[in-house]
Order: sequence, then structure tokens, then C-alpha cells
Amino acid sequence: MNKTVVEKHFDEVARDYDYYKNKNSFYYENLKKLLGELIPKNSNVLEFGCGTGDLLNHLRPKYGYGYDISREMISISNSKFLISKNLIFSTQLPILKSSIYNLNSNRFDYIFMSDVIEHLENPEETFQKISELMDKYTVFINTMANPIWEPILMIAEKLGLKMPEGPHKRITNYEFKILIEKAGMKIVKHNYRLLMPLEIPFLTNFINKYLEKPLKKLSFIEYFVAKKQ
Repeated sequence: MNKTVVEKHFDEVARDYDYYKNKNSFYYENLKKLLGELIPKNSNVLEFGCGTGDLLNHLRPKYGYGYDISREMISISNSKFLISKNLIFSTQLPILKSSIYNLNSNRFDYIFMSDVIEHLENPEETFQKISELMDKYTVFINTMANPIWEPILMIAEKLGLKMPEGPHKRITNYEFKILIEKAGMKIVKHNYRLLMPLEIPFLTNFINKYLEKPLKKLSFIEYFVAKKQ
């Protein structure tokens, strides 16, 4: 994946990003719910690939730092959350012990990325950078679309039902485990959520309530929780 091409793609879709999120609000609301279960309020949080900032803002962090390679995404985030003094959005990763990262504890409690890993030019290098921002107490969370859903996602994109994905490559949980271990981390939780990511009256509730448990590995969201070794 070429970073410049990915950056250009997300600059181009930035103005429609929130439109597509609203169009697929059932998925995004469930993603927010999952992240809220994993990341307590009033934590120091870094989001890697923050888009227009809604996920980070939803978590109500004590201090939230949103990083994204897209200047257009960051511009929108800063406009939307201008009065939120606890949130910073930037195209630069934070540097510990600098004015950019001004925390009394000088550490992040949680670092997360959602639907980002498939767009990374060099996932191994990215995870290494994330690891350097962690200590033994920091928790790293990655959520992504289950790779088995890729054909359905591409059909949905062609029908205009989802945001254009742009350059991407889905990775398997086996590949993810290798990347994590190379970065000096270990997976402490791996699970799935949301068997039916679309809201269809009666049907969605029935499927997610009664079929998700036996068919969990077919669920749309695949997520990992990791810590430093």
C-alpha cells in the first residue's frame, strides 16, 4: 500500500465521511458500544487513524489524541471538536515528553485503531511505532472487518451503500498475531461481534441475539486486545 495514494484517497472522501457513517449508523453505533466496553471513560487515549473524530469523542477520554495521515480528516475533526479542550487532532504522531503530549502521567492508557489496518503501507513499522508509545499498562485495541466479509463489502461499495474503500488489503488473524509479536506485544483477547451489521426490523435483532453466539466467527467485527510482552 502506498501511503501517498491512501492519503489522497481519504482526503478525497473526507467531506462525505460522516455522510457514509450516518448511512451505516447501525454498524458505527455497535462499534462505539464495543469500544466503550473495552475503554473506560476518563482514560488517556490515542486513536490511530481517527477520521473525523467521532469514535474518540464518544469515548469521553480525560485526554484524547487523534492521529490521521489525511489533512482533510484532521481539518474536519478540529472544526467539529473545536471547543473540546481535552481532544487534539493531528497528522503527527505524539512524541513522549514533548509539549505535543502534555500529560502528567506521560502515558496512554489505551491506543486503538478501527478499520485502519487494511490501509497501512507498512503494518509492521506502524505497530512498532505504536509499541514505542506503550508501557506495560497500556492496552492496544484493533478492530477490523472480518476478512470473510470482503466480497459482500465490495458489492455494497459498487451499489453505493458504503464509503469507497480505496487501496486496502485485508489481513488474517494469523498475520495480525505475527505483526503484534514482532512489535513486542501479545494478544490477550481475540473475539468477534455483530453477526448482522445492517438494521432490518425484527430480523437483525433475531440474528444477533440468537445466532451470533453459535456463528460468532462469521460476525462482521473482528477485534483484538494486546499488551506489551
